[in-house]
Amino acid sequence: MTQVFLNLLINAVRYTPSGGEITVTAERVEAGNGKPARMRVTIADTGPGIEPEHLPFIFDRFYRTEAARTRNSGGMGLGLAIAKQFVLAHSGSIEAASSPGRGTAFIVELPAE
Repeated sequence: MTQVFLNLLINAVRYTPSGGEITVTAERVEAGNGKPARMRVTIADTGPGIEPEHLPFIFDRFYRTEAARTRNSGGMGLGLAIAKQFVLAHSGSIEAASSPGRGTAFIVELPAE
């Protein structure tokens, strides 16, 4: 899981402009109805955001948005795909919420116990 959070933080730093903000929050989420509690970690940035048409694909292997390809940031489009597989292997979930021009948030939920 260290690799997951390291990847998400590196991406946040990479895409957040000077003077921008990166926020990391962690909270316990009670599921109720006899379901076990979850731990939710959110890493949010104030970078350029991701266009809605790209969001369904960002966890696919080798997928990179056009904006990411034009940056000289390296990478092969594997980081988020690997992160997703690690999270799934730990019975968790990962999702992204983004608004172009306003930033992106990655939300990871894992069993709390």
